[in-house]
Amino acid sequence: MLTADLLRQAGEALYGSEEWRHSMARLLGEHHPEGPRESVDPRRVARWATGQREIPPWVGPLLARLLRERAADASQIARDIEGT
Repeated sequence: MLTADLLRQAGEALYGSEEWRHSMARLLGEHHPEGPRESVDPRRVARWATGQREIPPWVGPLLARLLRERAADASQIARDIEGT
């Protein structure tokens, strides 16, 4: 289950900075279940991260998939750098 703390950890893992909320809002907008949009409201992401609002059920599975994809990409780049 996606908690506020795990949302923050995912944001920092994907974007590596304190400004992850805006980047995540754009990413979530692209994958919104009601159709792509420029962004979800970054204030909403911030409220999810502080526990002020409930995180929608579609966000957790999407973030898990994106984290796995990024990890696989990073692994491939590491192998390319090492020449293996």
